[in-house]
Amino acid sequence: MPNNIYYDKNCCTRIRLTPNLRNNNGFTLMELVTVVFIIAVLVAIAVPIYNSTQQNARDKTDQANIRILNGAVNQWISKNPDTALPVNEEGWKTELISTYIQEWPVSPTSGRTYGWNNTTMTWEMDPPIS
Repeated sequence: MPNNIYYDKNCCTRIRLTPNLRNNNGFTLMELVTVVFIIAVLVAIAVPIYNSTQQNARDKTDQANIRILNGAVNQWISKNPDTALPVNEEGWKTELISTYIQEWPVSPTSGRTYGWNNTTMTWEMDPPIS
């Protein structure tokens, strides 16, 4: 009887045990390429959405900082109606910090600053948010 032929318990069925030439323990190259492609598509979709969300958050922070500054100016004007208004940012900083705001807000976007507009008597973004 050959070495690789065995009979089951009932002695009716012959089972042949042959060496398996294929290794079933890993993934094929095609499966790996497919997974890498799917991940690449998901990253290509997610990165632009993430970047636009980050920029939107920076814009909202700038808008909130402008509202805080304008609110502090309105409070200062209502408390000091007969006092002349400061004409520049440094003058406003000395008037507003510690009484109306805790610290001067800083723009999260590089290259943007908050500037006082003497014509409209409000704080504005420079350059403006598009």
